[in-house]
Amino acid sequence: MPVNKSAMVRYRIIDGCLRNSMHRCPSIDYLQSKINDAGYDVSVSMLRKDLQAMKEEFHAPIEHDRKRGGYYYTDQHFSIQGVPLTEDEIAALDYSTALLQQIKGSKMFQQFESAINKLIEGYRISKITGEETTRFLQIEEPLRQTDSQWLEPILQAVVNTTVLRIAYHPFGREEKEHLISPYLLKEYHNRWYLVGHSERADNILVMALDRIQRIEKTDALYVYPASFKPEDFFRYSFGITQIHGEEPERVVLSFTPHQAQYILSQPLHHSQKLIKENQKEIQVEYLVYLSHELTMSILSYGANVKVIAPEKLKDRIADAIKEMSKLYS
Repeated sequence: MPVNKSAMVRYRIIDGCLRNSMHRCPSIDYLQSKINDAGYDVSVSMLRKDLQAMKEEFHAPIEHDRKRGGYYYTDQHFSIQGVPLTEDEIAALDYSTALLQQIKGSKMFQQFESAINKLIEGYRISKITGEETTRFLQIEEPLRQTDSQWLEPILQAVVNTTVLRIAYHPFGREEKEHLISPYLLKEYHNRWYLVGHSERADNILVMALDRIQRIEKTDALYVYPASFKPEDFFRYSFGITQIHGEEPERVVLSFTPHQAQYILSQPLHHSQKLIKENQKEIQVEYLVYLSHELTMSILSYGANVKVIAPEKLKDRIADAIKEMSKLYS
């Protein structure tokens, strides 16, 4: 069975005592006093059950020294903090993620699903190898810390439908204040964004959290248009750009055989469809906005891709290539 929160706190206190080189072989009374000092009343009999549970749940190498009248780890390097999650705990994490999605009725919490999966897989690998996961598994680390301070207050405002006064400083423009009814948080390329209705702009905006200067709660009326659906807002976006007042367009790209397998196994967008395949090329189509992110992505494939449609996207790519060539002429 998964360990409950209070029991886990007691286990960690015991673990800390057993690893304390300044007070070796702590007695049962000493352990009891440390747990009680932390605000968790525990009897001696319960404490003995905790010690046994640590042996069973975490395979803790706990032994009793009769001469010194206390307990110790036979492996001085052991700690329950380095022990993998149990299968029950992994199942509980999987269940919790699914439950959050059902309760919230949106895809906002899917942004955290990958982090949970990384945690689970890392523990599974450490369980198989018995060594530090960084020797075998390196995951993408967050590149930015400046936006993390705003995650919690914004998330609380989304859940509690609270309007926020936000001082926002867009890149290359002056700072402005917005009354924002926040709808969701989205992570893209290790950068967090807020989606919400701005009273100032009278529209739904996408704000980078690292450009936010200040946030204050307000008692203003929360606005949530019936037409807004979190799961559809970025449906035609390539990246984070959401274009108002425009319709998505059919984009057809031709990739070389060298690039084909990668594109087929890692679609550039959820709307990707294979429409042609032979020994010379594959052609795939997308239904997306013609955004700056789309242009940059196409350019990143260099000579391995060609725009078939629409014509204005072909012209945009051709113009970009001409400007690039001037840098090297």
